[in-house]
Amino acid sequence: MKNVLAVLALAGIFAMVACKGNKEDKEKAKQDSIRKADSIAKAKEDSMKKAEELEKARQDSIAKAKEDSIKKAQEAKKTTKPTTPTTQKPATQETTTPTTNTQKPVRGGAVKKQ
Repeated sequence: MKNVLAVLALAGIFAMVACKGNKEDKEKAKQDSIRKADSIAKAKEDSMKKAEELEKARQDSIAKAKEDSIKKAQEAKKTTKPTTPTTQKPATQETTTPTTNTQKPVRGGAVKKQ
């Protein structure tokens, strides 16, 4: 009977140690998952900021290109002299009649000598 009680007490001690360790592991796993979720959220936020910065830079470069082209067009208008349009005679094409085959067609692939 003493042996049975000793085995049961030993099993109880192991069960208590196992349950306590399990609670600590669960808490550690919970903290790890919170840390991972925070780092993922931070990475998403950083990538969104980067994407917004890139889009803003793209829009700025488009606006600058438009301004530059408008300035160039205005400068070109100021510097060019108005010219009178020249009239050119339309180019005439000579037409030729297509040549036609006036010989008898050879059928069957055999050539006859005359």
